[in-house]
Amino acid sequence: MLNLRFHAFLIFLIPVIAIHVSFFLSTSIGELDLCNPYIDGCLSISRSSRQPISILFFKSLMIVSGILLFFIWPRILKKSDNSTFKFIGQIGSIFLIIYVVALGNDGDVYRFMRQYGVFIFYLSTLSSQWYCSFYMKIASLKLISYLQIVMTIASIPFYVYLKNDSAFENIFEWWLSLSINIWFLMYFIYLSNHEQRQ
Repeated sequence: MLNLRFHAFLIFLIPVIAIHVSFFLSTSIGELDLCNPYIDGCLSISRSSRQPISILFFKSLMIVSGILLFFIWPRILKKSDNSTFKFIGQIGSIFLIIYVVALGNDGDVYRFMRQYGVFIFYLSTLSSQWYCSFYMKIASLKLISYLQIVMTIASIPFYVYLKNDSAFENIFEWWLSLSINIWFLMYFIYLSNHEQRQ
């Protein structure tokens, strides 16, 4: 079994590589215009990753990431009596895999899987991260969670009053995804420092 610290680091590293390398692959050969999606919301993660040059790379890494994510929640919450958030986190990882498998396929079923798969992934993963942050009382994780909560609350008026604003939705998606990945990096750093003290 993977060391928990290394397990957390892989869950940070693999999606960061999958998302950003896919973006640069798709823009480097002119399939998509080069831009900064974190600032101008020019592309969604899905669009930049489903181009012919990038889709297999993205899918392969993200399916591995989803599997690793599924198995980490029982390990993180091993000492918790509340099994609800272990289950919720695992549900999120399953829907991440469903979303990735559906990416690039046509049809109403695949469109439904893409749209709701990614929504359930975000909702479930964030819920489990927030619970872990406050259950374990780790300052760095709590900070990331507070930022995620502020981002989520601040986005509500934009979704209400700027409906179908794809640029805003893309910016929010890129930053929220990055924050989810950074949460696991912070957990890796916490575990590394904790091991050094022992």
